Amino acid sequence: MKNKILFTSITFLTLALGVFTSCEKVKEFESVSVTSVPKLYEPVEDRYAVIEDVSNLYFEWEKAQAEDNSVVYYDILFDKLDGDFSNPIYIYQADGNGLNTGATITQKGLNRIARLAGAKAEEEAVVKWTVRSNRGMNFALAQESRTITLLRMAGLEDLDDGERLYIGGAGSEQGQRVKMIEAESGTYYEIYTKLEAGEPFYFYTRLQANSDRIISIKEDGESLEETAGGEALTYAVDKAGVYRIKLDFKNKKISFEEINRVAIRNSWTNVRGIFNYTEKGVWELMNYNVQLQKTDWGFDERYKIEFTVDGKQEDWGQIKDKFFDNRPSIDRAGYRDMAPTDNGQWNGSQFKFPEELCDRNNLSKYFTDVTISMTAEKNYTHDFTNINTGD
Repeated sequence: MKNKILFTSITFLTLALGVFTSCEKVKEFESVSVTSVPKLYEPVEDRYAVIEDVSNLYFEWEKAQAEDNSVVYYDILFDKLDGDFSNPIYIYQADGNGLNTGATITQKGLNRIARLAGAKAEEEAVVKWTVRSNRGMNFALAQESRTITLLRMAGLEDLDDGERLYIGGAGSEQGQRVKMIEAESGTYYEIYTKLEAGEPFYFYTRLQANSDRIISIKEDGESLEETAGGEALTYAVDKAGVYRIKLDFKNKKISFEEINRVAIRNSWTNVRGIFNYTEKGVWELMNYNVQLQKTDWGFDERYKIEFTVDGKQEDWGQIKDKFFDNRPSIDRAGYRDMAPTDNGQWNGSQFKFPEELCDRNNLSKYFTDVTISMTAEKNYTHDFTNINTGD
């Protein structure tokens, strides 16, 4: 009985503490009025910033007060000179998850603000900024605002987190996403896609409604130009075909390579199965007969994917950091992901047909559909589906 009473008391105390804690949480996040920030400190009025020369810029202001003397949250608001901050071009949260009376805006962030204000690369943008204090649903603008002139960087701005690059225009597979690739030499963007002769195309980004931008190809077919919400330049290829396009934002350059042919090549016999391009970076080879090679140790199952690019051979094999030497099962993660490798019958990394396509007693037993995906949504890879014995 004593234990029961003790348990009941502890339970009641726990519930009471829970209710008290819940009340405290409700109180913490309830809407209370806040005062305006009385004064802005940094940067000074009419600050001129060459973005290329600064790694970041620090913004600072005087503290505001909440009605209940609790925490206040802050955002920096940026707007065009004729704006009133009711629809700012950019909002930046203060450091410390919004609690500090200061914020460090990176070079990339400053470049983004200048771009949203309408400045192209190497152009100036004059914007004004202020600070908004808030708690819950109550907001208050600072008692002053200041202007700052930003000189944009020379190259195009890399994509933000969550921002995506697409191809558009009548000459393109509209809406196809471009892949961002991190290489030792830096970031670049790449797409395998079909283009129509004489029909214009361009690139555009998507992050939020007021930050879309258009990346156009100049008349020389080698240079890029960016506009913020403007009209795309008219550019078209002379020859219809499937292309690998690479965009170098840093140097504002673009290159085109035509994909003449894609094949799966048996390493032992050099017999090729030729793929057909379907759409948006995908090739298919239907009902391909896997033909393994009889050897002294049993059979050989090695193969490569072979691209012909601008008339030149380009072999693709396993990615080095995912290399598997043994024969995989068909569901082994990452095994069929692919990357360029050394050309040649035995040079570079090879693939091996999976167990599900190998029969020691019948080396030509299996047929399968093969799909090559050179898309932004996943690693460059290939897959085997619809495995059958041709019956």
